[in-house]
Amino acid sequence: MNIECPNCKFKYDEKDIAHILKSGSCQCPICEKKIPALSAGQANTPTSPIMKSQYLKPASILLGIVVALFVVYLLAAKDKVQTTAGLVTPVATDHASTLPESVPVPRASIETPQTPEAIATPNASQTNQMPDKLKIIEQIAAMYHVSHSYTMEGGFVCLDMAIDVWNQLRTRGIESKIMGGILTENITAWNYRQLAMEGNHAWVVVAVSPTEKVAIETTAGTVIKRGTSQAAPYFRGIAFDNPAEIKRFELLRKATYANCRATKEMINDWNENMTGKQLRPEDVIARRSQIEQRKNDCENSFNALKEFESKAIFY
Repeated sequence: MNIECPNCKFKYDEKDIAHILKSGSCQCPICEKKIPALSAGQANTPTSPIMKSQYLKPASILLGIVVALFVVYLLAAKDKVQTTAGLVTPVATDHASTLPESVPVPRASIETPQTPEAIATPNASQTNQMPDKLKIIEQIAAMYHVSHSYTMEGGFVCLDMAIDVWNQLRTRGIESKIMGGILTENITAWNYRQLAMEGNHAWVVVAVSPTEKVAIETTAGTVIKRGTSQAAPYFRGIAFDNPAEIKRFELLRKATYANCRATKEMINDWNENMTGKQLRPEDVIARRSQIEQRKNDCENSFNALKEFESKAIFY
């Protein structure tokens, strides 16, 4: 850029008089007169310190306002994230692992931690787990006893009660059997015929585990465990898998009772009324034939009853 002195009309290159301009002088080196254009500030001279201070102060104030607004924005955003999440963000001690404050934390990445109470409370799948089987058995026995009464007059006897409780256990998936026998006698030395004909009670035996069983006295609502003083008779008798079996057993037993009782009565009548008397041979033959037929009926009925002999437990 060329600079022309208005006095002597001499033209200068800006580079040639740069040292003069830096020193603050506005005189022409040829005519030693002032150059008005330069004195008026039209020359491309450096900005004076006063001018710098005039611009620096407003710029500093503006910069401070911007910084203050940015800090307030960061604090407000941080408080909002903490309030929404319901927790206080832990302060990291490792600065290399922390995120810059200017990076927003995604809301989806913040999860509300479980309280100790929530951790201790079982979920739906845990509550669906099977509770202790023995407790279920005891509850069924107790509740059934509360809501049912044993009565000979009404015909609701021990067999009916045993079948009801067996059904409730089966509904809950608990393996059990209906037992028939007698609790007031030690049947260890008995045979099947004596057990089948003299049995007078029914109850339930339940499998708590593959190696453990308990008995339920359904007429009293009590659970009897092995090893107790009254336990032994409850684990002896005839074990029926379902109500159909014991009902069939009872029908066959009633038929056997009827035929054998009739046979006994005919024999007693013969001994008391016919022995020692003069009878016609045909009457004797007819009466003895009737007695033999009754004996056969009695034995045939019992032979049908022997269908369940393999289910008898004597010890």
